[in-house]
Amino acid sequence: MSESSLAIASTAAPEEIAGPSVGDTRGATLLLEDVAISRGPTPLIRDVELRIESGQRWGIVGPNGAGKSTLLGAITGTVRMDSGKALVGPKVRVGYLKQTAVSGSTKTVREEAASEMLEINAARDRMTKAEEAIANGDTSDKTLNELETATEAFSNAGGWTQEQEVDSVLAGLGFVPADSDRPCSDFSGGWQMRIALARLLLSKPSLLLLDEPSNHLDSTARDWLAKYLGNYDGSMVLVSHDIKLLEAGVNNIAEVAGGTVLKYVSCSYSKYLVEKEFRAKAAQAEYERNVAEAARLQAFVDKFGASATKASQAQSRVKMLEKMKKEGKLTPPPDSIVETNFRPELILPDPPKAIGEELLVLKNTDIGYEEGAPLLTNISLKVKRGMKVILRGPNGAGKSTLMAALRGKLDLLDGERIENQKLRLGVFTQDLAQELDTSARAVDLVTAHAREGKYGDINISDQDARSVMGRLGLGGGKPLQLVGSLSGGEKARVALSMFALKASNTLFLDEPSNHLDVECIDALSSALHNWGGKDGAIVVISHDRAFCESVGFTHVGTVQDGRLTLEERDLNGSDWELYGINGAAIAPSASVTAEPKVELTAEQQEELKRRRKAAFNAPKRIAKLEKEITDAEVRIAEMDDEMMEVGNDVGKLTDLSKLKQEEEAKVEQWMEEYEELENLLLEVAE
Repeated sequence: MSESSLAIASTAAPEEIAGPSVGDTRGATLLLEDVAISRGPTPLIRDVELRIESGQRWGIVGPNGAGKSTLLGAITGTVRMDSGKALVGPKVRVGYLKQTAVSGSTKTVREEAASEMLEINAARDRMTKAEEAIANGDTSDKTLNELETATEAFSNAGGWTQEQEVDSVLAGLGFVPADSDRPCSDFSGGWQMRIALARLLLSKPSLLLLDEPSNHLDSTARDWLAKYLGNYDGSMVLVSHDIKLLEAGVNNIAEVAGGTVLKYVSCSYSKYLVEKEFRAKAAQAEYERNVAEAARLQAFVDKFGASATKASQAQSRVKMLEKMKKEGKLTPPPDSIVETNFRPELILPDPPKAIGEELLVLKNTDIGYEEGAPLLTNISLKVKRGMKVILRGPNGAGKSTLMAALRGKLDLLDGERIENQKLRLGVFTQDLAQELDTSARAVDLVTAHAREGKYGDINISDQDARSVMGRLGLGGGKPLQLVGSLSGGEKARVALSMFALKASNTLFLDEPSNHLDVECIDALSSALHNWGGKDGAIVVISHDRAFCESVGFTHVGTVQDGRLTLEERDLNGSDWELYGINGAAIAPSASVTAEPKVELTAEQQEELKRRRKAAFNAPKRIAKLEKEITDAEVRIAEMDDEMMEVGNDVGKLTDLSKLKQEEEAKVEQWMEEYEELENLLLEVAE
């Protein structure tokens, strides 16, 4: 393509979206230089330097609210930067998938998915025009040549296999063949998001920007997407909390932490975690060594600074201290390196007592929508106190529909729904965060939700709400902000706070781990594991294996072929191989770009072994050197005192001077070794 362009899957009209800035990236696909961004009056990220080469796939990670999506917005031009620049190359075509769902379309699913395959579509249009001209009698060389050229372009762009490619991507994202000819408007917001993702992937941009693309996908579609991204030919920037997707799809990591961006080049997600821990430990160890060394130098100055015979040595150490301060060696490591992710905590209120054992009952029910045949027939289900039920089944089998009927949100086509007189429902769904009033303060929404309804508690205060939000990482001024100013992950924590503050005895959760980061998912699964006892009940739909295994279910409900089968047991390994709940770990794709393997000579291999061994032993050796140097300096100071006492005894002065020179030579040698070891540790850490 001759110029850069932007394809965006979102609700906004094209003219409402600012395009990326095009400029001299010095050969890179994307270049970020000295980027700083604020959120309102508060600085968010600064000093961002990032260069993305052709074919590199970067994962952007970090806690909720750190600025990951904001960074993507800066690249596309939808977020204003305080300073710096974000440039894409002049021939780069950018594709961007936002977190929000797309509106319906009058086109069919297949037509919408193929609508951004620009080269193929343009070549087809040229072919059609030429064929029409020929059919109308224009058989000139110009028209015949145009048909030949257009046909060749169509073939080279993959036009003859376009339909198969579109069907393959749609199938990977969970659509069945019959869906392809249905209008997009027939589908829910989550499925429209899949259509937008299919359209974006099929457009094959040279730079693909994805913001939490797996939020609306089940496990099977997530696995397919991970493999697809692992084989993607272009450059990519992926914001995601989905560890499997990151592990399979990216080959570099950029961590947004401490108000800036740290780069981990040629690192898978798992390698990044190891490298991050090593960097933090190395930086902290170096800082502690420097502080200890400064204390030793200062102790010498304090002890001998007033001594006429040791004034020069004391002054030398003062200069060493000043140099250490100037070089920043006595400044603690930045938060971006040593900070640990906040560990959120979720505490669910004890379930209120109900009357009897049965909390909810469906009796001989048909479930579905009035305009069509029942999706589920003759469904009977008793949700009793103490039950923890996981619903599983193929895509489209009706799991969410069953949950909606069980909640009373969907009217039954036939049969009866019976609820306990003391039933108190708590609901958390994957879309709850997207439905929040963006014009309200976060704390007001949480407090109002806890107070409203027949079973609301009017005694819940703003401070109660802020305590719950604070334990989930929404501390400080976050609760007082408008929901619209919060990040997607922060909105999810607001919704989770609403869920957690209101006492319930029956909890419904539909894909609850979507939109939540790993730490919040762990907090939620732990809370559900410990909640309920003999009084509460839980019904869950989830494809997140780690989450499900942490909860600990008592019953497994299988929804398939319009029926429900309920078994009293927890999930087992075979469950993850059935019904689109494929939780097997994804190995990193073989196509992940790696640095070319360099063959080392025998001498280089020996040197590499030596340096690795030295780095491993360095901390112990450094500690020993510090003691040796301190002891030697004490001996030198004692010799200075003795030399003053012997007066004009030339023989003794000569002997002491020689011994002193030997000690000083040792100290100099040890100091050189000390510095070499410090540099070695820094080199390994980098």
